[in-house]
Amino acid sequence: MPKTVAFIMSNNIPGLSIRGSVITPSSPGYDQAISRPSATCILHPAYVVCPQIPSDIPQILHFARSHDPPLEVAVKGGATNLFPGLSSCDGGIIIDLARLNHVKVAEDKQTVAVGGGALWGDVYSEIEKHGIVVVGAGIWNVGVGGMLVGGGYSNLSGQYGLAIDNLLEATVVLADGRIVTCNAAHEPDLFWAIRGAGNQFGIVTEFVLRAYPSKDMFVGALAYPGTELPGVLQAMRAFLSAQTPDARFLLCFSRMAPEFYPSMAILPYIEGPQEKAEKALEPFRTIARPVFQRTTIVPSFNAVSHASDAALSNLPPRLVSGTVLYSEFWDDVIIKVFQEWVAYTEVDERRSSTVLWEFDRREKIAAVEANATAYPARDPHYYAVITARHSSPETDAAAHEWISKIVSYVKKTNLERTGMMHPTPSFIALGNEDINEVYGKNYARLRKLKATYDPHKIWNRGFTIEPDFN
Repeated sequence: MPKTVAFIMSNNIPGLSIRGSVITPSSPGYDQAISRPSATCILHPAYVVCPQIPSDIPQILHFARSHDPPLEVAVKGGATNLFPGLSSCDGGIIIDLARLNHVKVAEDKQTVAVGGGALWGDVYSEIEKHGIVVVGAGIWNVGVGGMLVGGGYSNLSGQYGLAIDNLLEATVVLADGRIVTCNAAHEPDLFWAIRGAGNQFGIVTEFVLRAYPSKDMFVGALAYPGTELPGVLQAMRAFLSAQTPDARFLLCFSRMAPEFYPSMAILPYIEGPQEKAEKALEPFRTIARPVFQRTTIVPSFNAVSHASDAALSNLPPRLVSGTVLYSEFWDDVIIKVFQEWVAYTEVDERRSSTVLWEFDRREKIAAVEANATAYPARDPHYYAVITARHSSPETDAAAHEWISKIVSYVKKTNLERTGMMHPTPSFIALGNEDINEVYGKNYARLRKLKATYDPHKIWNRGFTIEPDFN
């Protein structure tokens, strides 16, 4: 396939007349249009359609339905969700929202309207000019749409809850082509569903988000050899015992160049003056002894979102990722997972694989009732992200097996110790989970609403909700 970037305009496609553009397999630029952050997620659609305006989308859906059988439809926002094929399909249509990208700050700076094709970096680069923040992803190249409809954990979740808890309104293109605005008062069932049910109810072309005043943020990294894990765990307990809602940290298992020895990094995010942050981090410098540390105050969330740029550059092209929620900080669980990670990454091709444990204050997320939004995970929890990176397609199966083994171990341990099993929401799932686990207690209501808003299952990528017509 040619590598140059170009577009075939839509008037060359019989039956489809839109302001946007279309790419087909014979088009220059097709390879780039179907590219994804992980090569494991690349499929080969018949069309990649880029709507210029929201009213293009109903025509695209009509075009898909006019085929016999109808063409499958996938939606690409940021496309960082690594569930295989969620933002792509074989032989169907990808609706690429990249051109529906705008960020508009209200005059009173209380809200921000964001286009469904925006990345969080687009949002942060604009709102930093206004001295405000919104509850969004910690990395700039994550798509706004996928993160929001999935639930949305953030550096700000300890203070303000999930991203969906700060969503005030959305404009949605439904399966039948209608474009509706939903909020707590208008189309409340749809508004409930899009806050956590993922890609199952329509294409969101605009989100309206609650905004907050920006503050200085203390970020950085403290690195330790793997032998320091007991001390790091002790320091973690000390930090958590005094943790405030505006302070969080990540524990990352990684092999750092050039020796690639098993190591750990503590990645803090603490709002406020440097003196406060330094005091909070003291256990990580006294109980555990870092071999490297670099911390700094940054003035904007935009800068925070770019903190991982260097670490994410030049990584292997294939990526498999899974997430597990768990109830408590258990030393033995983290140690066991560390041992499993060390063993898996002893093979050179796998040494870029990581495990990331995220520790926020949990009260704000848990304060929302489980049935208040479609997002099912409201019991107090932490979460871990297990990511396998490699180059060879032959390693995909081993990566899935390794991640599944860790996820199953943590889930089983959580069930044995607490008597409960947390759901694994769709936007952070590995792909082999049971659908009842993904949607949890809200699945029955979601099935009823699927029958109302998408009875023919036009939105069927990922964990497809079966309509309940009874």
